[in-house]
Amino acid sequence: MPSLRKNIITGEWVIIAPERAKRPEDYIRKKPKKKKTKDCPFCIPGPAYPTRVYETKNIYVIPNKYPSYIPEDAVLERGGKLYPAYRALGYHEVVNLKKHRPDLSGLSLAVLDELFYVYQERMKKHLQDPAVEYSLLIHNHGESSGASIEHPHSQIFSSSVLPSRIRKELKGAQRYFQKEKRCVFCSLVAEELRKGERVILENKDFVAFTFFAARFPFEIWILPKKHRNYFEKMNKSKRVSLAEIFSSVLKILDKKLGDPDFNFFIHTTPAKEAGAENYYHWHIEILPRLSKFGGYELGGGIVVDVVSPEKAAWFLRQD
Repeated sequence: MPSLRKNIITGEWVIIAPERAKRPEDYIRKKPKKKKTKDCPFCIPGPAYPTRVYETKNIYVIPNKYPSYIPEDAVLERGGKLYPAYRALGYHEVVNLKKHRPDLSGLSLAVLDELFYVYQERMKKHLQDPAVEYSLLIHNHGESSGASIEHPHSQIFSSSVLPSRIRKELKGAQRYFQKEKRCVFCSLVAEELRKGERVILENKDFVAFTFFAARFPFEIWILPKKHRNYFEKMNKSKRVSLAEIFSSVLKILDKKLGDPDFNFFIHTTPAKEAGAENYYHWHIEILPRLSKFGGYELGGGIVVDVVSPEKAAWFLRQD
């Protein structure tokens, strides 16, 4: 029987309708063939992208060739009261692995730790700019996720506005804190660990579980077990611990679902929101792209997920 589930953070509703789906194992696909690396614009030396703004042993960072945000000195209003529009100020960078292979699921823990370190350094750099309100890290894997280039790369969008999704989470977390006197994300962690039915993995610092009000089949969240505000301020020890559980989750998805296309995002606490450190808890959201939105989702804004998070977690836990 289909059920309505509410995202306690954002207030959004989803429908879990497993009767409309096939079995979880029917989402397994044959692993796609990897394209040849010849003429890949992101492979070193990358002649199409000569400017590097940051570089480590295995990673380099470049400005996006077609940026969504650009650094400028002033905010210029382009519209009016009815149609407000402003220049899109900020930074849009691409974080590239120097090698075309392997994908993230095949990286060593040392290189994955290095990748998270680069994310942190670039986010901190952008947040020094007074025009930047938020820095959002995204990674697209596979064609249906929006990845136009196969070479493993992430993107950092540092903007002069707070992204709508972050604002929804922030406001919802604030309301919960005012009512319950506790971080809603900490409550989620405690409840998931207590019940265990949606938990996939945990280590001493982090827990990974399928989200109760999932938007996509097999949607997974990774959260610090203790209240932590800023991804970009995470220390080396916690970063290695994150690399361990993140790598394990990607390996499970790769093994159980045949290297599915996915997006992941890092949601950190907005640095300039007074008091947000009390009620917002940084986390990673991983969304395998195993379904598409139809007319009801697009027209009504309520997502229909055809795999229950509980069954998805059970399937991913099986050897």
